[in-house]
Amino acid sequence: MSSQPARRGRGRPRAATRGEVEKVAIELMRRHGYEGVSVGAIVEAAGIGRTTFFRYFGTKPGVIWCAFDETIVWLEAELRAAPADAGVMEAVRAAVVSSTRSAVFSSDVWLERFHILDTSPSLYIGAYEHWERWKGVIAEYLAQHAGGSPGDAIPMATAGACQGVFIAELRGWLNSDAGRDAFLERLDQNLARVTPVLAELFRPTGSGTGATGRRV
Repeated sequence: MSSQPARRGRGRPRAATRGEVEKVAIELMRRHGYEGVSVGAIVEAAGIGRTTFFRYFGTKPGVIWCAFDETIVWLEAELRAAPADAGVMEAVRAAVVSSTRSAVFSSDVWLERFHILDTSPSLYIGAYEHWERWKGVIAEYLAQHAGGSPGDAIPMATAGACQGVFIAELRGWLNSDAGRDAFLERLDQNLARVTPVLAELFRPTGSGTGATGRRV
């Protein structure tokens, strides 16, 4: 018997992370269109098995929505952690910007997915449902801290206005060659222009405080 130690085989290749698979999938979808890319094509290009893909994303639309769902969770956490003496709209502005910053820098293709959303009709229903969840987090916060129900006109309209700023900046970024920092800076700047106007909706007539006695 040889005294030389047995050589180890090359072993299995390193498993791709969710972020790596997401990047491969988004790049394929941008190149061939959402409908033109199958799960099979993604797993082949990423060098993973279908089981791994479904563990990461659940479904093909999950490639688009998993990271956005995390953004909603971060938005909710930021609002829960808002200082007790913060004005409600200042807290919303800060939470939207902070949660978006976390999202944008957690994924190499977080912003790029919106190229696909804007050109894929089969994703429109899902987009509506996810944006409604995003707006609902803001409306819930406003209702808790300024009185009323999340479904009332003022909280919902205010959340919708914040979404409008967000979508406008996303589409502006899609039509530019700006980087992520520039996108976040413009989002912050334009929310800072809009939120003081929206704060007036929560200010009782003749008072400098909101319905709960908090600054708005």
